[in-house]
Amino acid sequence: MEHPATDVPAEPRRPAVSARAGVVRPVDMEDLIVVRDLVQRLVALDVRFGGGHISEIALRALRNARRVLRARSYRKGVQREFEAAVAELAELTGWLLCDANRHGLADRVNRYALSLAHKSGDRSMALFVTHNMALQATYLRWPERTLRLVEPVLDRGVLTPRLEAMFRLRDARAMAQLGARRQAMRAFDRALSSLYDGPSDRDPAWAWWISERGFRHASGAMHCSLGEWSLAIDLIHQAVEAVPPADRRSRFLYLCVLLQALAEAGAWREAEEAVRELVPLLGAVNSVRPLATLRSTLERVHLSGVPSGSAQDLIEHALISVVEAYDHAGLEAPVPVAVLDDPPDLANLFAERDQHLA
Repeated sequence: MEHPATDVPAEPRRPAVSARAGVVRPVDMEDLIVVRDLVQRLVALDVRFGGGHISEIALRALRNARRVLRARSYRKGVQREFEAAVAELAELTGWLLCDANRHGLADRVNRYALSLAHKSGDRSMALFVTHNMALQATYLRWPERTLRLVEPVLDRGVLTPRLEAMFRLRDARAMAQLGARRQAMRAFDRALSSLYDGPSDRDPAWAWWISERGFRHASGAMHCSLGEWSLAIDLIHQAVEAVPPADRRSRFLYLCVLLQALAEAGAWREAEEAVRELVPLLGAVNSVRPLATLRSTLERVHLSGVPSGSAQDLIEHALISVVEAYDHAGLEAPVPVAVLDDPPDLANLFAERDQHLA
């Protein structure tokens, strides 16, 4: 997927609502194009820099778009498409907030995105938001919440192979977090089989990001949950090697998880190499979820006093760099999962639109 230039306007260029006069003009195709263009630019920035600071740009744009929606005046044939475009902006904003570790706000934005996608008839976007909510639950290590989100989707059985792979992967990760190895491996095998079935002409446009590389990393993370460090290390290494140069966020994420696995396995020579790769990314990537993981790993290793010598010195210097990056960005600690609302009733939501993806 080609990404456009990364200069992102914080506000639409031609607002549909005049703040000074309160004059409302109909929303038209130009407004629709502005929102779609903004989404693509934000995606490009996310891939390169992560969601930390970019989430604020997205949040401001979403608030402005919501004001436009409340005006409720549209040119003929524009309303549903504009609502769908704003739903996509909300989906992306929710993801960026999750990557910024702002989980309570991410959950509220995701619920808004889900509601708007449903209203506009964009079932594929509703599925994307649901998956993002499940991914957030995986990160927060709340497997029961993950299963409550993905099981209604899988039970309906109208997904394309790639989308089925995506949701079965969430199922596998949840089972691993519950310690159910057999169920986790069975779910992962089904996910991988669906992925290898290949693309479908019913795949939504956003399905481009579902990849073998991502599956390797997710498989490694699954083995981390099971305490199978050697398997995890091999798989995450493969994912790191497959990351394209421009995708710095993914490289940073994979290296943070890799370092965690290497530290748990006591593979200090490889851990030292991973730290050397990570340090240059600290000032370039503002992806807060993996940064929080990295800080936790480095602090744990530092306090343990293992290893000694050059590896320990390198880890100490890396920890200083991480703390500086953490404080400079004004990063928030992860929100306890108990503060998040219960997942929406997805079985009823999707049953109202029981149809195949367009």
